[in-house]
Amino acid sequence: MSASAARRRAIQRILELDPVRSQGELVSMLAREGFHTTQPVLSRDLRALGASKREGAYRLANENRVTPLGALSSLLRGARTAGENLVCIRCEPGAASALARALESDPTPGIIGSVAGDDTVLVAVENAAAAGSLVQHLLSFLEDPQEPGSNGSSS
Repeated sequence: MSASAARRRAIQRILELDPVRSQGELVSMLAREGFHTTQPVLSRDLRALGASKREGAYRLANENRVTPLGALSSLLRGARTAGENLVCIRCEPGAASALARALESDPTPGIIGSVAGDDTVLVAVENAAAAGSLVQHLLSFLEDPQEPGSNGSSS
């Protein structure tokens, strides 16, 4: 393995384990591991790895980034149960995949998995209680819930 590849592996490992707030800090961390480099070389390495500074720290581009469900609430249009083990979620066109991904990352218990279309997400849940709980959780994100039945609320 070349020195460049070994250094980049070390950078990758460091960024996966620790928040690194500056290139100077990263240069020091690399030096402690025996990789002596300069800031221009480090900049090229970071660019090659797809790393960038987000939220005050360097992060790898391939990190599993998921937009939190609450941040997507404006895309949500309604939710209702569809049998005992399914929940149907309606959303803005094109938003279903983002909502499904956020939902599967959300700590809501009972979710088994989801299938996203364009403006609809179908969620499989463990049981009827989990379905009802998920619907209520989703409806809590709506700013102005409509009367039962008009937005597809539970039952």
